Amino acid sequence: MKWVTIPFLSMLLAGVPAMRCGHPVREKDRSERAPSTSQVDPGPEPQDTSGWNHPYFGFNAKGSVDADQQTAYVNKFFDQINNTDIKKDIVVRVTGGTISQTTSSTGWSDSMIKAWTDVQKRQGIHFIYVVNGNDSPVDQAGEIQRWLDAGAHFDMLEMMNEYYLPKYAKGDLSKPEVTSKVTAESYVNDILPKFWKELDRFNLPYYLIFAPSKPDQQKANDLLMHWNEVVADAINNKYANKQLNATLHLYLRGAGDISGFDYDQIDRVRKQLPSGRHIAITEAGVIDPSLDTQQAGEISIQHYKNILKHLLPGDYLLDQVLYNPSKKSNTAALSPEAQGETLKGKAVLQFINNRLR
Repeated sequence: MKWVTIPFLSMLLAGVPAMRCGHPVREKDRSERAPSTSQVDPGPEPQDTSGWNHPYFGFNAKGSVDADQQTAYVNKFFDQINNTDIKKDIVVRVTGGTISQTTSSTGWSDSMIKAWTDVQKRQGIHFIYVVNGNDSPVDQAGEIQRWLDAGAHFDMLEMMNEYYLPKYAKGDLSKPEVTSKVTAESYVNDILPKFWKELDRFNLPYYLIFAPSKPDQQKANDLLMHWNEVVADAINNKYANKQLNATLHLYLRGAGDISGFDYDQIDRVRKQLPSGRHIAITEAGVIDPSLDTQQAGEISIQHYKNILKHLLPGDYLLDQVLYNPSKKSNTAALSPEAQGETLKGKAVLQFINNRLR
């Protein structure tokens, strides 16, 4: 299916409610997909996307940072989304550690989780959960259960974060988020099975790490593409009986990068996946400290428009980042320095209300 086969506006007006994944015990419209140990497994049941008519859009959140103040800003921000068809497809990505994989799940207090589940209930939005690879599988399952018990609903589980970076390949323990050496092979053969043993009970789709291309750095690009080949081979062969999808992080490295950016890499990743699987761009934006927040917003939106040309209904695109208290940040949509919306946030809100155009 191609993005251009149906006009984007008409799809948004179709009014078909989006599917939302929730607690596996309460969810009535998703059948069990756990593979049988005594019968021949026919393969994974396709992820139900019948209610999805365009890509989801949302934000990566440093959710535990100033949780009360952040969620108050978030509610005021999302209250301004003036179209219910758009709002019901807004997504927030929360992490299994307080910030990415730096800290363990103990960083989330009950009150923090409640603050965010209250946002989800009020706004009717979607959540993505990023599994923390530095925590134990048992503890991460317990952490997810805490969220579900508090009333949260998750669309998917994102299996860790940016393990393709050199600091993981080198096992650079000077970095707090690195606790061991990680290769593509250890990711698919060791790490994932250990976590799935505990997480399969939630019956949620998994999204695996794919690396972005670096066409201007041949050696680095070769290593990144090797990562993708190993993960794709595992999805298509070793784990053909599981519902596995892909995540990508797509950042512009400076405002001038947009004209030569490799957007076709999205299509190349899609070709590596079985038919009907999805791509989630769970982090995207522009990294350029020289820009003010208005410029960062305008360039990010153009970046997102280019990305959307390569996404299909049921895919995801998330802005980096929803909230940042730093005075130096030009990437946040919300900030205490602006007492809520930054200039970038205003631009992104307009983009959302314009139906992602």
